[in-house]
Amino acid sequence: MMRIFNALALLISLGITSLHANAAPERVGDFNLIDQEGSAHQLSKYAYQKAVVFISLANSCSLNQKDFTEYKILKTKLEPLGVSVVMLNASSKDDVNSVRRLHDTFNIELPVLLDDTQLVAESLKISKAGEIVVIDPKRMFVLYRGPLDTPPRGGGRVPGTTYIVDAVQAAQSDTRNVDTVVVDFEAPADCQLEFPARQLHAQNVPDYETEVAPILIERCTGCHIDGGIGPFAMNSHQMIQGWSPMIREVLLTKRMPPAQVDPSIRHFNNARNMPDEEVQTLVHWIDAGAPRE
Repeated sequence: MMRIFNALALLISLGITSLHANAAPERVGDFNLIDQEGSAHQLSKYAYQKAVVFISLANSCSLNQKDFTEYKILKTKLEPLGVSVVMLNASSKDDVNSVRRLHDTFNIELPVLLDDTQLVAESLKISKAGEIVVIDPKRMFVLYRGPLDTPPRGGGRVPGTTYIVDAVQAAQSDTRNVDTVVVDFEAPADCQLEFPARQLHAQNVPDYETEVAPILIERCTGCHIDGGIGPFAMNSHQMIQGWSPMIREVLLTKRMPPAQVDPSIRHFNNARNMPDEEVQTLVHWIDAGAPRE
């Protein structure tokens, strides 16, 4: 608690609006994203690391562009401690080609994970570029969400912040009673992220009969039928609703549908990639409780 009280004293001087620690750690589900070079990054496969630091990126964000050097310094400091540092682009305005150009222009030196569906950013509660999220990949705890740490100023008269370092130390701890520290901060307008699909589905939950079922019939029931190779048959709403947490997980980890191939790397006639809009429809419907009506 003393650390939080000390941090509160810095809020006004650092442009931070609020800080709080949850009574229990936030948990996050597993996910799998492809970076700008076509390499896959699955959160659970980082379990050999103490923590993973995700830096939210948008090509137009002035805060990102100002801090690219600081991100490289952060990577240099944390990697020897068993911490991976990656970037996450969930901007609805960016695509893989523009991300590659930005990566080369600024010599970023960090992989940029492409969250085309924005579903990972939603699950991590990211709302703006420049936001940092620190995760314990073994326990799937969110340890910190907030701004980049700041160095001391004014010859040391104004102390810096150590949120990320503190989160890494929490990840190294054996205790399971680790709080999620959340620090709200102001970011320029060009760093604010828009989530059009989430907004649309929040106002109008996808309809099972006219929107969800047709996707499942087209993409899934070739295997998920009675006597099929799928572990359950998608033959009723009740069955699909019961399996909906598993359906959500395999969609976010890209385990299903099988034979998903990065279209920016190579094209196959039998690739079974699902359009982003369909994945968003299914996951948002499941998040709404997988309703029948």
